[in-house]
Amino acid sequence: MAFKYLWIITKYLYLALIIFLILSPFIFIFYRSVTYRTYEGTAFVGLRFYEQITQAYWRALVNSLIVGLLVSVIDFIIALPAAYVLAKYEFKFKKILTALLVAPMFTPDVVAGVGLASTYIRHYGLYGTFIGTLLGLASTSYPMMLLPLFASLRTLDPIYEDAAKTLGAKPLQVLTKVVLPLIGPGIFSGFVLTFVWCINNYLLPLFITGPAIDLLAVKLYSDIRWWGLLGRVAAEASALQIATFAITLLYLKTVGRKYQGGFAL
Repeated sequence: MAFKYLWIITKYLYLALIIFLILSPFIFIFYRSVTYRTYEGTAFVGLRFYEQITQAYWRALVNSLIVGLLVSVIDFIIALPAAYVLAKYEFKFKKILTALLVAPMFTPDVVAGVGLASTYIRHYGLYGTFIGTLLGLASTSYPMMLLPLFASLRTLDPIYEDAAKTLGAKPLQVLTKVVLPLIGPGIFSGFVLTFVWCINNYLLPLFITGPAIDLLAVKLYSDIRWWGLLGRVAAEASALQIATFAITLLYLKTVGRKYQGGFAL
């Protein structure tokens, strides 16, 4: 009996330690956003620094949310056919093709940023444009959508598709009514990974957005670089993290609830 209680205590202590290690950076920044250091010590100032956040910050936050959503949709549209082919068919050079498709995941953002910026400026005229920002982020985050979709399609039993075809379903109906609902966990994972990466990445947008487009992570990086972790800057960083948590939670409670279990209502 004593060993049982000791094991339970150890288990929860371990979980608490892991959670603390994961959340400690955010806890520290949030603490800096509600306190102020004086010669007498540290004073609690409540939400004063949050009230000092400028309109430019909130505009950049909206821009980042829109970009993150659109990039996730673009990645899904592009990745779904490729994931289906890789999961369902065997052909020559398949492994080489797969390696090429996931290569952006292992490319440093600074390398991808320099390459994209040079290409945009010299050839396509997309530097500093909204379309260029979407395409640049999509080309790098693409594997984050591809791999979860591939994993879900790889484990999908073809008997469901065969049954639908036997009953007279057309290819588009098989895809929308059978395949997509059954690979819900892959869709869910891909959207969350891509969306969160897009709104929190600053290095790649730093190279391709230019001064015309304000994205939150880039603005936050600039503020920290020039002002350090002042109260207002800490409040900006905390607001970004809180927004990420809130949107992820909202997705889990709405769209994600339909797809986590592999079916759509």
